[in-house]
Parts: sequence; C-alpha cells; structure tokens
Amino acid sequence: MNYINCATRLILNGALEIIWALIDLSGSMNLDDWSPSRKAGAVAANKELIRVKAEYYPTDRMGIIGFGTNAEVLHTPVLVSTGAQSLCRALDCVESMGKTNITEALELAENELLSTREDFDLCGTIKKVSTSLTDFIYGMQSNEHQTSESCEKEKVTKRLILLSDGDHNATGRSPVKRATILKSAGIVIDCIGIGGYPSDIDEETLKKIASINPDGSIRYCFIGDKQQLIRKYETLAYHIRPA
Repeated sequence: MNYINCATRLILNGALEIIWALIDLSGSMNLDDWSPSRKAGAVAANKELIRVKAEYYPTDRMGIIGFGTNAEVLHTPVLVSTGAQSLCRALDCVESMGKTNITEALELAENELLSTREDFDLCGTIKKVSTSLTDFIYGMQSNEHQTSESCEKEKVTKRLILLSDGDHNATGRSPVKRATILKSAGIVIDCIGIGGYPSDIDEETLKKIASINPDGSIRYCFIGDKQQLIRKYETLAYHIRPA
C-alpha cells in the first residue's frame, strides 16, 4: 500500500529530488563523546535519511561524498527504492580521511549535480517506474503520454546535506565562494554542525554555505547528540515544498 500511495503522489505532484550527502570524515569524527563516535552518529543519521526516502520517495536518487583532506564519491546516485542497501553498505565502510576540506567536497558535488546526463537519466527512470506502478494500480491503463509530459515539465530539486564537526582547515579555495556558485544554480544546501558545543564549529562559515529559506531563516543548525541528529535527518528526507 505504501508504494501505491507513493505512485499516486508522484503522478499528482511530480516532485523529484537528487540528494548528495556530504559527510565529514576528518580525524575528529572518531571522538567518542557521541557513543561510540561522532562518525557512527553521522552514519546512523544518513541511514535514517535513506530509510525515509525509500519508503516515501522511492524514485528519488541519493549519492554519498566523504571528505577529509580530500573528497571522494563513496557511492554514485542511485534510486533509493532499489539502492538503499548498497548506500547503507557504503556508509558502513567509511574511513577517516585526515583534515576537513569542505571546498573540495562542494567542488565534487558541483561536478556531479550539474551534469546534464544525470538529469536525463533520472527523468527516463522516473518515467519507467511511475508508468509501471500506475499500470499496476489502474489495470494497465495507458498513461505513457501523461507521465512523459509531466516528466518533461518537472523541475528536479537538487540538494546537498553537508555535515561537519569542525571548520574548513585545508588551504586554498574558499568554500563559501563555491557554495555561492552552487546556490546560484538552484541547488539547496543544508548544513549540519555536530559535536560537543557550537563553539567547536565554524558556524559563521557553515551559515554562509547554507541556503536561505523564503522566510529568511538559514538552513543551518547545530546538533549536540546522536538521537537529535537522527531526527533531523528524518525531517530532511521529506521534499522541500516550492516557495
């Protein structure tokens, strides 16, 4: 029944998202003030994001980028309906990566998110999945034209969820300038600072990286415990409503 409800919602609202989770894997993420570690808390929160996405938005896509001294793609974007287990396995294998190079993480996300090929692939996949689900629900009625037309009109929402427990401490390019480019391209950025105290985080930079809501609020927050972080990622899994 969950998939039937999801299929109906897709046909009516046509909302689609591509999310990249950017996870700080610097050495401080191994601190055990969050039992067993901050890194484990980040992994648990992202698994909750995947779980909610797979249940309510099965045709969304998600990818994972880890960053430390450098940044790397830990998992390319996949449909959460079929790729949830693979995404979770990638999270289980994350390892520490040195310093905190937020700029390189944003640059890598920019290369991935601004690819026209990804948009084309996503639209084609959505058409196939939505059509097959609709046929199943309504007895193989012909909705191909309707699905194709709605897909062409649909604007895919592209999002980044950046989590860090420190500050950008790699030399070189400014993460704020890179974030400005991403936001000007329509990409929504959420920033999450975690750790013992807000003073441990470069909140000024993270707030500048984060997107601003229509009401003027900033898509940044500091979170001081694992369970609160998991609840936050559950919330972030839901689609952003148009302004």
